[in-house]
Amino acid sequence: MAAPADSPTVATMKRDSAWWVPLVFALLALVEVSVRHDLPSRPGALAFALAIAGAVGFRRSHPLAATAFAFSLATIATLVRHHFALPEVATASSAAILILPYALCRWATGRHVIAGAAFIVLTWLTSLLSGELLTLEDAIGSAVVLILPGTIGAVVRFRDEAQARSVDQARMLEREQLARELHDSVAHHMTAITLQAQAARAVLRSSPDDAANALAAIEAESKRTLVELRAIVGALRDDPTLAPAAGLAQIRDLARTSSRPTVDVAFVGDLEGLSAVMERALFRLAQEAVTNAIKHARNASTVTVRIASEGRSIQLTARDDGEAGAPGRAGFGLVGMAERVALLGGTFHAGPLPERGWSVHALLPRDGIAR
Repeated sequence: MAAPADSPTVATMKRDSAWWVPLVFALLALVEVSVRHDLPSRPGALAFALAIAGAVGFRRSHPLAATAFAFSLATIATLVRHHFALPEVATASSAAILILPYALCRWATGRHVIAGAAFIVLTWLTSLLSGELLTLEDAIGSAVVLILPGTIGAVVRFRDEAQARSVDQARMLEREQLARELHDSVAHHMTAITLQAQAARAVLRSSPDDAANALAAIEAESKRTLVELRAIVGALRDDPTLAPAAGLAQIRDLARTSSRPTVDVAFVGDLEGLSAVMERALFRLAQEAVTNAIKHARNASTVTVRIASEGRSIQLTARDDGEAGAPGRAGFGLVGMAERVALLGGTFHAGPLPERGWSVHALLPRDGIAR
């Protein structure tokens, strides 16, 4: 899940902080190396500290690459010290490397976190086997020092994602409220317009003046309807997060391979020329099917979404390979999907597969129009 959107000011501050932190560590390294006389190699210590500071500069944009580079360099430094029997005299500025486990767990994807953790563990094992960690307390203490920043990063990440979900839920509730207001407003005005039209039709020949008055009322009611429509739809458009999803192009974005379950999306046949209503319906169906599979399919490894053009029909099929009998699958999401398909004149079915997994199947008329 994505982190919550930041305001332009906050985003600018975060971009700036990505570089002032490594600059501070670089200056500390210059000062420390210039005043210390117990370093085996001042140029080597300075180069190592500056390289770590440079890696910290990429902690947000490339957390895995920064972590892999810095801890690989630390591993090489440990091996060099062990091979040449050099004393371990670390610079305080090189402690900047501890920022990288935090950044890895805070901003990297799940697969990148695992890959970065491998480099961190390799550095720790190298220090242990080379004899730098002489006692059990040293080994445990160094492991805690490496694990703690990553744990803090993961906690901050989960907190921000939970906050983002709460914000999204609030926005969707607001959108639902606006949609209900739009429905009520249009229904009220259209009822009045219908009654006025019926009255005008009834008195058109016997009383032209009354018919003219009814038509004037229809005109006024129509204008009020348009004004309210523009106001409510404008409120939706003002917030990009509340804008309707486009359709087929966004369905491709549902595909993911970064974590279990993976999602595969396939298009078959001629899907050009579909109406906006049909594209939005297909997107919502695919999105809901994938969301349900990710939330409820136990031990699922793959979710497959297939959208195919079959003559005058469009078929959407979504399947996962989760364990049979997973609870909670028939929720409100499936009810909403069935209602959306019914509005377009199609058929909908969802249920467990014979051996393993869950299937969602929708068959829609190609020229379906919301009823």
